[in-house]
Amino acid sequence: MSFAAVLLCGGRSTRMGRDKAFIDWDGRPLCQVQLEKLQQLGPERLLISCREEQKVGQVFNLSSTAPECLFDPPNSDDGPLGAITRCLELVQRPLLVLAVDMPWMTIEFLRECILPGGFFRGPHGFEALCAVYQPSMLPAMQTALAAHRLALQRVIEACQPRVHELTKEDEGFFRNANTPEELVKHPS
Repeated sequence: MSFAAVLLCGGRSTRMGRDKAFIDWDGRPLCQVQLEKLQQLGPERLLISCREEQKVGQVFNLSSTAPECLFDPPNSDDGPLGAITRCLELVQRPLLVLAVDMPWMTIEFLRECILPGGFFRGPHGFEALCAVYQPSMLPAMQTALAAHRLALQRVIEACQPRVHELTKEDEGFFRNANTPEELVKHPS
């Protein structure tokens, strides 16, 4: 399947108290760890969505294989919906989205369960920040964005994608690290 991938790093990390993209994860910045997972999947295009002042791109070697940085507009408050919409408009192909604050997501799970498409739905709704968005979703996303209806859950539901129910065994892959307490790693 031809696809693009984006690492979402643009959040303000207010609950964490520091930029989650640069949290140390086994001796490396979390954004580097997450981006390497996406690189190993072999996307046609690899993006990082972030705020320009974050300087996330400086973490990576500036080479021909360096990811493309797509910056949030200054003073943007359109959240993940805005970032994902801008990336999908740019690549015009299936877009694998991965949030920087999901360090327990594995390459194997991404390859075997996420890339085939669809969204996982758990007890709290769709797992919107680790999923494959299709170009056919753009009109609904653009309409919601223009109306400043930023809830990804409603947009995804309106698009009626293929849905996989999240099992208890798979919930840990989607765990977010939003606070210092949540950074505690899963026991093996």
